[in-house]
Amino acid sequence: MIFKRTLRSIFWIIEGSGALVGSAGIVLLYVSSLAWLKGGIWPAYDLLALWTNLHFQLPHAEWIGASVLAVILKMECWIAFLIVGGVLFILGATGERVLDASIHRAKKRAS
Repeated sequence: MIFKRTLRSIFWIIEGSGALVGSAGIVLLYVSSLAWLKGGIWPAYDLLALWTNLHFQLPHAEWIGASVLAVILKMECWIAFLIVGGVLFILGATGERVLDASIHRAKKRAS
């Protein structure tokens, strides 16, 4: 029983983290929209700009996967945050539902 409660708490934390990350994506979209309305130009704030502003250096390598990495790094931040947040939220919610279903099945078998 303690294991299931701990697992439920972990799934709840994952679900909450997904909601917060997704909310950050919505806030970034809102701020970008305000900047677009004020200046008339959509601000391009992609993952590469975020990575640079965090003072991380990208490894320089010549391999096929580098082009995939370049495409991902050119994605807008708000889209990336929404995708990651949505995946985390769905993972947490699905885990909770599966765990609840197994608890209900175990209670029916015990009755």
